[in-house]
Amino acid sequence: MNKTAFKIFLCFTCTAAVTATILMIINFMGFAFIGSDTHVSVGGSSPSTVLEHISGALIQTDSGFELSDGDIIPPGCWCILIDENGDVAWSQNKPEDIPHHYSINDTARMTRWFLNDYPVYVRTEDYGLLVLGMPKKSVGKYDMVYSMNWFDTLPRRLICVFAFNLCLASIFAFIIGLVLYKRLYTFMNGISDLRSEKKVSLKERGIFRELAKNINKTSEAILRKNAALASRDRARSNWISGISHDIRTPLSVIMGYSEELAQCRELTVRTKAEAITSQSIKIKKLIEDLNLISSLEYDMQPSKKSRIRLCPLIRRVVTDIINSGLSDKFEIKLDLRDEAAAVSADEHLLERAVFNLIGNSIRHNKNGCKISISEYSDSGAVYLNISDNGIGVPNTVLENISEIPKTSHGIGLPMAYKIIRVHGGRFKAENNNGFAVKIELPKVLRDCT
Repeated sequence: MNKTAFKIFLCFTCTAAVTATILMIINFMGFAFIGSDTHVSVGGSSPSTVLEHISGALIQTDSGFELSDGDIIPPGCWCILIDENGDVAWSQNKPEDIPHHYSINDTARMTRWFLNDYPVYVRTEDYGLLVLGMPKKSVGKYDMVYSMNWFDTLPRRLICVFAFNLCLASIFAFIIGLVLYKRLYTFMNGISDLRSEKKVSLKERGIFRELAKNINKTSEAILRKNAALASRDRARSNWISGISHDIRTPLSVIMGYSEELAQCRELTVRTKAEAITSQSIKIKKLIEDLNLISSLEYDMQPSKKSRIRLCPLIRRVVTDIINSGLSDKFEIKLDLRDEAAAVSADEHLLERAVFNLIGNSIRHNKNGCKISISEYSDSGAVYLNISDNGIGVPNTVLENISEIPKTSHGIGLPMAYKIIRVHGGRFKAENNNGFAVKIELPKVLRDCT
């Protein structure tokens, strides 16, 4: 991981340094190109070309000099011819402030610079000195002199400048790369911890703020998921441990009575046989509950869903409870209003939920109670209310109704809650002059596939 971060840092530093140097060279060349203005144009031609044309068109006659083509001289410019005595032998468009006679010193100054603030250019001919004048302030002339040693050492000095700039760019790139390396190193360690499912808390700042924020959120999500899984695993382990403990008691009874029956010569021992049957059924239900809770604990969806009419299901469950020997202390009242109302559900699971809710009222009221069951529907849902006028249930049970207890005792309500929830329904339980449960399930109008 460290080698990867170092490679990124090294690559970034070298790339930044080379890029900065290339940009510096390009900028130097661009500045030289843009800043250069050595080409002076006069009417579309250079001054030397214009003077050459004037020299070719200038004709010497007995009376002096004449220009065969007056249009050779560009507009705004003028031209004079100075003979060997310093006098102006010929002129064209000469301004009034231009002298008619020139000394050697005047000629020397004029050939390099200006004549009365007019930029001038000269051409030497056998018959004199041609002078081309341009408008004032049209051309700037500056004296720039370089020694040959300057030209000889120019390549070496350019190399030194480039080397200095490369070093400077490398230093800046190194500083920036070092900051980047530290951030990348932190992120790589964070990603490594994330892979190991450890807690990651990166500083959310700078250009990597969003990346750090996402990594932190991912770490929190993984930790929450692991905590939830660990909690479910502990609950599952405790549940299995509790179920195993609860199975031992009926098994002991069965084994004891079985031994007695094996030693008894008479077969009319109905009481003990009934006890064996009852305890066997209890073991069977405990095992069924174990499998069912295992599925519901991990929010597994019902696998055998079909269109179930709720009223016949309720009557079937109530009939089974009454036929199993329900005490006369209990009264069950039915108020089923919509016989055609149907839901999409696993019939076995839904029966278990209704059975558990009715059984809860029976178990918590030893002295008996009145149990009311009502059903009705609207266009979108089927409603089932189960209530009693008994002593109610402890508040701790209601507060933890979504959690499966660690033993087989008190699993009826949580199991019913989870069954309704995995069917997409709503479940509300409260103590209200007894215990009451309100269930809402999505209504279906046609067969489920």
